[in-house]
Amino acid sequence: MKPAMWRASLLTLCAVTAVLTIASTIDYFGIAGSTPWAGNPGMSLGASSEPYRALVLTVDAGGPADRAGLKSGDRVDIHSNGLLERLQLFNGFPTTIDARPITLVVHRGARQERVTVVPVAWDPARYWYFIVSLVGLLWLALFAVLIAWRGTQTPGNFLLCAVILSVALGALGDTGSIAVPWVTGYVCLFVLGTLTPVSVALWAALASGFARPLSVLRQIALWLCVAFVAISIAIEIAHFAGIMTLWFDPMGRSFAQVRGIPMNAAILMAFACSALAIHASHGVERQRAAWSLVALSLYFAVDKVGSIAAGFQGSYATYEAWVGIDNLNFFVMPVALTYVALSRRLIDIGFVLNRTVVFAILSTLVIGAFILAEWAATEWLVNASHTTGAIVGTLVALGLGLSLRYIHKYVDRFVDGVFFRKRHEDEAALRRFAHESSFISDRSVLLERAVHVVRDHASVDAATILVRDGAASYVSASKGESAAFSENDPVLIALRAWNKPVDLREMKTELCGEVAFPMVSRGMLVGALVCGPKRDGQAYAPDESDALLALARGVGTALDTLSSPRDGATEQLRDTLSIIVDKLEAIDGKLSEL
Repeated sequence: MKPAMWRASLLTLCAVTAVLTIASTIDYFGIAGSTPWAGNPGMSLGASSEPYRALVLTVDAGGPADRAGLKSGDRVDIHSNGLLERLQLFNGFPTTIDARPITLVVHRGARQERVTVVPVAWDPARYWYFIVSLVGLLWLALFAVLIAWRGTQTPGNFLLCAVILSVALGALGDTGSIAVPWVTGYVCLFVLGTLTPVSVALWAALASGFARPLSVLRQIALWLCVAFVAISIAIEIAHFAGIMTLWFDPMGRSFAQVRGIPMNAAILMAFACSALAIHASHGVERQRAAWSLVALSLYFAVDKVGSIAAGFQGSYATYEAWVGIDNLNFFVMPVALTYVALSRRLIDIGFVLNRTVVFAILSTLVIGAFILAEWAATEWLVNASHTTGAIVGTLVALGLGLSLRYIHKYVDRFVDGVFFRKRHEDEAALRRFAHESSFISDRSVLLERAVHVVRDHASVDAATILVRDGAASYVSASKGESAAFSENDPVLIALRAWNKPVDLREMKTELCGEVAFPMVSRGMLVGALVCGPKRDGQAYAPDESDALLALARGVGTALDTLSSPRDGATEQLRDTLSIIVDKLEAIDGKLSEL
């Protein structure tokens, strides 16, 4: 699949996540006058030692389950409940995906009775952490949009985006986090059961993207993580089938214990992959690895500890506290990742600020213009009919909608000119030198000025130009450096083969730096521009990389011209003429003797 198609797919998933999160918030709490589709039964259930019976772990004092007469230690027979009700009983959070009453067959000692629990609407004031978690999930979706839109050129960001989306969609698939009626409960359960383990595998793959090639120990940890994830998904599918068909006891205590072992083992292996990746990385790459992988590690650690601790609580208040911590985790994760992205060069901070300012100005102009036009129309048409007023309002909205594109273009240009002038000036300087390089007649001056311009306008401390020395190798043309590199170096081969920038961190090479740009002339690689990390720690933006590539090509063409075979032909012609003159003088001398 092409990169553009991958990006489009990621953006589509981001949009789906954002829409589902907003819909969940509205339906979950009955915002804007809607009827809450999710209800709070005021109890939590767990696995029982008796077949096909769920154990009541905790009961909220004064809550729906307490009013129905349920007590801690009661056992609920799941045979008498339908598919949707069984799904509600298996939910680990204190919620039901349907606010309708649910009838339960309860066993208390030798006694059996039927009780009806009437779930109540969620109280946002009491369960505020659920709202915070949904805000965090929406934040995650928007963060993934930024990465998919702008940051995929940085190594590892594609996998980071995939991890974020799988975590967010897995959380939304939990029946305690999504309550939109057009998504059935079993689809939610299946999404939760598969995407959560998948996010762990993607996390391990992200860690394995740093400090390549992988050592044997890192390869073993990665493949063990993938194997445990596959086993966990298989068990989740079996659990899903067990709830639907009741062919086997999905509530058995032994099954519940076995069910968590592969997932816990997969998380431990992903932790090992992260720790080994940070240990094997160096310099700027270690900073990026540490900040991104530590944020993910903390999220999965808190999530696992919270879910395990909640299952062992005998008090509903304590159980509720652990559930709150687990939900706040969804908010802390995007905060940490956003800080990492903006401060540790995962995405282009300039682009983020640019879009933010443009959106703010554009929204202010459009809303202000609409309000002003509505006020003017109301004043002018004060005696007009309701139909006339509606037509004028429609025309005003249509006019603003049609002019939105032009307003956006001029606002974008204004923001770029005012807030990001230095960045555009640097890009223009790089492209200007790419054109001027063809007019420089001295080879050493050309190379020296090229390095100087790159260091000044690309904000890098280390910039080196490698030139071909005619002996199947490339040598450094910078002052004080004399390193030679074989033309069979993986980076130089990639530059020759693909004629596009190469990220040195992704390849095993003797070259030192971050990005290499090809200097190609007449189809031959005459040299390479190697740039180190930027001073501000940011990633190379796409427009900046394009300007550096243009400079490298311009310098390469000029370098090829100065070292053109025509100069050699001139020297050869001069040598030939000198030999002819010598021979003529010799002949003239002999003639004089005669």
